[in-house]
Amino acid sequence: MGDDGDFVYDQFMDQPDKLPQEVQYDKFVRFMDSYGTQLAEMEQTLDATFGEVWDPVTDHILLDTEPKTKESIEDIIGLTSRDNKIFFKLMLLFPSLATELHSLIDEANEKLIPPLLLFGESSENRELQESDKQLYFGRILPLLLDLWNFCERTYVVVQNLMRQLASLYSDRQKKKNQLSTYLNVYFSPIWLALADSLGVLIRLDEIIRQNSVFTECASTFKRMMRTVRNTPEQFDTDAATAKRFEYLMQKLEADLLEDLIFQNCVDRDFANPQLGIFVKENTLLMAEMGRAIQKLHDHIAPTLGEVYEVGRRYQYMGLCGLYVLHWTLFKDKLRKDGDHKLVFKRLWDVQKKIPLVHLGGTAVFNCAEWLARRVPEITNATIKDYGKSVSGAKEALFASIDASLEAQVNKLQRDVMVWSSQFESCISVEQEGKGVISQQCEGIIRGVQYAHIISALFKSTLMIYFNLDRPLAARKVQLVWRLVELLKSIQSTFHRKSAVIANLISLIVDWINYNICRCLGPLKNRLKENQKRIDDSQIDQLSSLELVLHCLKGSPAPARLLVIRTALCVAMQKTQGLVKEADFEDARKHLRMLELVANYQPLVNEACDCSILYWFKDLAPSYMKFVFKNPQLVHNLPLVLTALHDPAPMLLKVHHLKDPFTLLNSFVSEIRGHVETHINQPLRKGIEDDLRLHIHSVVLGQDSRDLKTLAEQTSCRDFGRFIKLPPLHFFGEIISFRDSVEHYLDTQFYNITALFPHDWKTYEELRALSKEKFDLNLMEVHLPGATQEQGLDVLEITRNIHIFVARYTYNLNNQMFIEKPQHTTSKNLHTIHIRHIANSIRTHGTGIMNTTVNFVYQFLGKKFFIFSQFLYDDHIKSRLMKDWRQFLEAKEESKGMYPVKKAEKFLKDIRKLGVTDGLSFLDQFRELVTEIGNALGYVRMVRSGGLRFISDSIKFVPDITEIINFEEHAQKAELPDHTATAAKNLDAILTDLSQKFSEGSDYFRMLEDVFYDEMHKEKNNHLKNFFVIIPPMTLSYIEHIIRLATTVTARVVYSKVCTQPQTETDRRPGDELPTADEASRYTLEDLSVQGARGP
Repeated sequence: MGDDGDFVYDQFMDQPDKLPQEVQYDKFVRFMDSYGTQLAEMEQTLDATFGEVWDPVTDHILLDTEPKTKESIEDIIGLTSRDNKIFFKLMLLFPSLATELHSLIDEANEKLIPPLLLFGESSENRELQESDKQLYFGRILPLLLDLWNFCERTYVVVQNLMRQLASLYSDRQKKKNQLSTYLNVYFSPIWLALADSLGVLIRLDEIIRQNSVFTECASTFKRMMRTVRNTPEQFDTDAATAKRFEYLMQKLEADLLEDLIFQNCVDRDFANPQLGIFVKENTLLMAEMGRAIQKLHDHIAPTLGEVYEVGRRYQYMGLCGLYVLHWTLFKDKLRKDGDHKLVFKRLWDVQKKIPLVHLGGTAVFNCAEWLARRVPEITNATIKDYGKSVSGAKEALFASIDASLEAQVNKLQRDVMVWSSQFESCISVEQEGKGVISQQCEGIIRGVQYAHIISALFKSTLMIYFNLDRPLAARKVQLVWRLVELLKSIQSTFHRKSAVIANLISLIVDWINYNICRCLGPLKNRLKENQKRIDDSQIDQLSSLELVLHCLKGSPAPARLLVIRTALCVAMQKTQGLVKEADFEDARKHLRMLELVANYQPLVNEACDCSILYWFKDLAPSYMKFVFKNPQLVHNLPLVLTALHDPAPMLLKVHHLKDPFTLLNSFVSEIRGHVETHINQPLRKGIEDDLRLHIHSVVLGQDSRDLKTLAEQTSCRDFGRFIKLPPLHFFGEIISFRDSVEHYLDTQFYNITALFPHDWKTYEELRALSKEKFDLNLMEVHLPGATQEQGLDVLEITRNIHIFVARYTYNLNNQMFIEKPQHTTSKNLHTIHIRHIANSIRTHGTGIMNTTVNFVYQFLGKKFFIFSQFLYDDHIKSRLMKDWRQFLEAKEESKGMYPVKKAEKFLKDIRKLGVTDGLSFLDQFRELVTEIGNALGYVRMVRSGGLRFISDSIKFVPDITEIINFEEHAQKAELPDHTATAAKNLDAILTDLSQKFSEGSDYFRMLEDVFYDEMHKEKNNHLKNFFVIIPPMTLSYIEHIIRLATTVTARVVYSKVCTQPQTETDRRPGDELPTADEASRYTLEDLSVQGARGP
């Protein structure tokens, strides 16, 4: 405050003309304005993006629009058509059985097929050992039991369905009026469900048959079980249990592992004479089944390979199974009828178009080969040289794909791009109108169809090359990955619009239901107008139309759609009534649209699933290399990494490995390694080389043409595309090319600048260029002029104390260790100071001091043992005792002085005992004493370093003799508990520091206490003669110093001759280069004279 009471402002204060409270108020106003602006921007951003575009990587919520229902078939039908009891029972019976079959198919696809496909896969690239096979089969036994139960359940449902069909299509029912009207009804959904269930049995058979590991492991396991049966007591079991288990194993192997899963189903006895159900004699069932096979063929075969093919390939496989079932049941009657050969020929000819159907992994279904195994009689009678036909179809497909794959991929890419742009524009909540809904519906359906046709081409390409064992050319590999990119782009497009589609799906379903009702409504009215004159079949048609219109009011769940399709079959029966099949064409088309739209999510996910890439992961490196060579394609890399995520759910279902994550972790690390090896590492090196070329071109004065030449020579590419790519998510990890490059360049520039500080300007220019060219944010590379020296670590010295005391010399006055020159090739010598010890103690804590001292004392114990052995030697002990006795006798003559001649004589006599590497025993003993002294000096330095550290730590305490108790003061002041705890911790720290500061001088007393009693024992009396050896040991040390000085002088002389040659006129007497012998004869006096004279 000034004299006048006015506020005195700091000259650096902002706005000195305002009071402090006004300044703070203005700051608060600015903060609120900024905060409001940020909230408005966030709200605007959310309004613009939320609900419109979803990111498949960062989104934590997934909208599932697949319709599901817990309603039973009876609940779906409701009260409708209950008056027509026969119709109601049929609508309740057949959809229920078909629903059961569909649930079994889903169970197989979800729980059984993935672990069966993966059986035998291992994270280790080695051949399976005997023990591995036993473990694998033992771990998969629970799965095989589940498969066994699944097959039995499927057999029972198929048997029940066949019996129901045999009851419906029978001569007995033909004579009755109640069911006679249904003899003309073709229940296509029921036959299709039966075919699909047979198809999944075929799929299981083929997966197991084409995996030879099943047979190998089963054989190994059986051999092991024979050993268990012979010696059950060694395996904690009994002979009866082992025998029973072996029997079950044989039955399990026969039923599941010998290609009999499907055959056991068709060989079952479907008749039930007690209920009057006969199958093989039922000609009506035979005719209806034959008609169903032909109609299903006409429905499936034309769509194969076309854009509107969605899930037809598995249906075709089931159709082949249905034909074999038909032949197995009625072969005796079909042999007399030649029409069955035409049906077989039509089925056989489909393999010319689709020779392979992918079943999962590397397993495929070839209908021709399969039919030849199942019905060899018809095959031999119908097809000539069927082996050539099969191989010819595969070769034709291979030639077609090899020749037209690029054209097909380009066309599909154009079609998908057009669809994507139209889909992005039409799928919006702002669009309204019937025409818009029609476009939205068509957009969803077209996306599903494109996904399925691309998936079929992708899998067919891989499997035909794999099946024929043909190598994939580099260009074909690129096209295969383009198909993967297209699949994932379609899936990503659907996901990004999933929130909008969730809002629109109900409108689209209502629009489709309206069109179906518009088609069926007039037919229903027409039947009602003629209700008095219609017959029983028309009554059933009316009931079916009412049921369809009733079911359309609910959600389009699979069970409800199945009831609708079954009811429409009754409505479309062949009669001479008012309703014709042509009237249902439009309704059938819209019903198909309803199925595709309602189930678009599972259909898209199924088609875009790239789990097959696990078996073709060797193609990943070539793709990574191709992307690095073509940076313009790097934006597709996230799609490929998303595709490589697809095998993860399947890999976690593996049963034969102890840890299911083993296979997944191996796959993830392999793919991550490919990204690192083929993209990340070349990218870092390429950017570094590119930056250096630009800098060097300026330094060397080259023009732009020279720079262009350098760029071409180093294959410079647009690396900026990799840097601009957002971080990639891969199995919970983030792959960021920007961060990787920045870290690499920071490390490189820092390390090189640390070695050559004068080059910091060059690397600062590189940093600026990287920011300008690649937008990289690197650290400044300029280092300060001085840095703190940490020195060697105490723990490292302690671990290697035997090396340290031999290679370093101790300066007693300065308390410093210096490295011996003869133990290093460097121009610099390492030194150890007290500050280095203090730094290490600060790093590791004071606890290492006691550890270090104890370790050194253990080392001293070993050295004292050698010390004692030397003095105990007879030659040494007797000589020392003799010299001491002679000294006492001549003590008065020598006036108490030890004679130098006697020490020299001792030195010469010791040398006569032997020399090792130029060192006598006395020289070696001198080095031992030096090492003991170095160890003691190291203990002294540790003590001094600890005191220095503690003094630095406690220097802020005013008086260490009177340290107040902070905990007591905190409790008296009634401070919070956490404050009192902090005060208690502070007291403990200060007490510890003060105690160690005052207790730091007891290490040598500890050494004395340890060795005192031992040294004074009678057996160690020879140690008392040690002082007698000191004079000769002193002479040995003097000779050692002279030799070192001679070596140093010789080096100096040689260096001057080599670096500063003299002419004859410049050479003075005495400047001649001495020989090695002459140099070895130099004395200290000669060296001093030489140094005074100079060159």
